[in-house]
Amino acid sequence: MSAQNNRNRKMQDLIGNEKLGRFQEKTLCFMYDFGTQGGAAGAITMTDQDGNAQTLPDNALLTSATFDVVTALTSGGSATVALGWTGTAAGIKAAADYDHASYTAATQASSLAINGKMSSASSVLMTIATANLTAGKMYLYISYIEGF
Repeated sequence: MSAQNNRNRKMQDLIGNEKLGRFQEKTLCFMYDFGTQGGAAGAITMTDQDGNAQTLPDNALLTSATFDVVTALTSGGSATVALGWTGTAAGIKAAADYDHASYTAATQASSLAINGKMSSASSVLMTIATANLTAGKMYLYISYIEGF
């Protein structure tokens, strides 16, 4: 991490995203927790770390996404998982098997499948297909810059 990025992250910790200038990178944390959200096939809206609704802001230019898997995803079948936002289900990570390395390792960085710009405030989605998940908890940190 560059010295400038490190300073930006420290500023975020001290003053929060809402007080940073337009051109400073901001980060939001989204959570999936099987214990509270279940694992049925379909789109699950990820929440903030306290389980509350949260969206990516309108005009956000996504720059990176990082996974932090606390409990590995499990399934009784061959579930696939994609990560994206409203209208772009695989914008962050294309569908991959639930036991793919990025969903089982402690922390995995990911480049975005699509460099996205939000056309409106958008929910972050975990889309489960083929079979249900039976366990798992992960955090997804999405960094962005405010666009016009």
